[in-house]
Amino acid sequence: MSVSRGGEVSRCGWGESCRSASKQNKPVQNSPLGKGGPGGITAFDSTSWSHLSQPTPNTLHYPMPTPHQSTSDHPTTPDLPVAFAREQFPALSAGETVFLDNAAGAQVPKQVVANMVEALTTMQVNKGGAYAASRRITEAKERVRAQIAEFLNAPGADNIAFGPNATTLVELLAQAVGRGLEPGDEIIVTGMDHHANLDPWRRLEERGAVLKTWTPQGEHTTLEMEGLEPLLSEKTRVVAMTAASNALGTLNDVAAVADRVHALGAKLMVDSVHYAPHYLPDVQALGADMLVFSPYKVFGPHLGVLYLSDAARDAFTGPGLSFFGPEATINWEPGTQNHEAIYAFGGTFDYLNEVASEMGIAARGRDAWAEVFAAFARHEQTLCGRLLQGLDDRGITRYGLPGVDGRTATVSINVGDRSPDEVAKHLAKHDIAVASGHYYAYELIMAHVGLAERGGAVRISLLHYNDASDLDRLFAALDELI
Repeated sequence: MSVSRGGEVSRCGWGESCRSASKQNKPVQNSPLGKGGPGGITAFDSTSWSHLSQPTPNTLHYPMPTPHQSTSDHPTTPDLPVAFAREQFPALSAGETVFLDNAAGAQVPKQVVANMVEALTTMQVNKGGAYAASRRITEAKERVRAQIAEFLNAPGADNIAFGPNATTLVELLAQAVGRGLEPGDEIIVTGMDHHANLDPWRRLEERGAVLKTWTPQGEHTTLEMEGLEPLLSEKTRVVAMTAASNALGTLNDVAAVADRVHALGAKLMVDSVHYAPHYLPDVQALGADMLVFSPYKVFGPHLGVLYLSDAARDAFTGPGLSFFGPEATINWEPGTQNHEAIYAFGGTFDYLNEVASEMGIAARGRDAWAEVFAAFARHEQTLCGRLLQGLDDRGITRYGLPGVDGRTATVSINVGDRSPDEVAKHLAKHDIAVASGHYYAYELIMAHVGLAERGGAVRISLLHYNDASDLDRLFAALDELI
């Protein structure tokens, strides 16, 4: 427990026949967890918090650049127009609430709201019909599927499946994997994950699978490669891990794990739910065979998305109806999907494009989004540095990595002897939203960080639409508790 006070990945392996690689796009190296480095994420331009930027040795998290260090991919990316971005979110101007519980769900921009209203008022029908409204919602759903494929740098739209949430999609995936397991096959999970990426896999013990847990270790509660190596074997079939901890904010070097997993012919499942709001995902650079994220964490409506590589689609069959072909994407979308939410999520990409325009970026699509997310990351790092410094100045206990490097702007804390719930309720009286408890990362927070007796911790999670005034209000409210 840490307490701070004052190129190309092989897709061929287990259970599959390899498809032609001609469909694969060239990996775009703009992810801090992908091969080739941090991908244009420049650290905050300030020396005020330089002591918070020291790398932690021998850990799997990817070290972010130190202050003033630029990276080659986006050395001239303009700064984020924060005021413009905030104006796009109705909730930020509709009331006085300071949203610092963003890891539980992001606010949505007006582009998403407009799409939702349009869907409910002009396309509230089912897909697949010959009439105009049905044609429109069918085309809209597939257009958003293609946008998500671009967002993830997936080979194609047929690699993308929708669901109600990431938890349900992981459960469907685990069941599909389980149908092909033989007694003694091994699955590795991590003690850092949200339980959505733990429990569905552990239930496969009922089918004869052997479950192993890669445990966070050390002063900063990180996943270290030396802890994974003894768990890997020729019987390893799936390794399931998070790209970023929803509780501590710690980034993990997914691409390094992918190399080891694929060398054994196994597959890598990545939970990108907490990662995707902060950094532009790249499934090919990460080496992910399967990946989930939640659009409602990425400025969209409540929805889940599952990515399956071509090899994973070959190896596993979803729980679709019997008259669909085994490779049909709809097999992973049982039942009627939330078409209005899917169409609404397309507004997120409109929002990203509008931010790019405001930044003076002429490109659209993934090239523009890479620049926008680079600006998001710089702004969030600046805020995170200020947050960590303010907590330290007040003697507030915090957990995980000591500085801004290798993390998202998500921090778990405790305030003196006060319970997490007491702190959260006090902040709520000041219209400041935070989380308390374990945030469904129960094993990580309660066991590995060791906070069971005190009921977990308080989580402060920032996104790009937060600003310094949000932290000023947080610190003023915390001062009343100290």
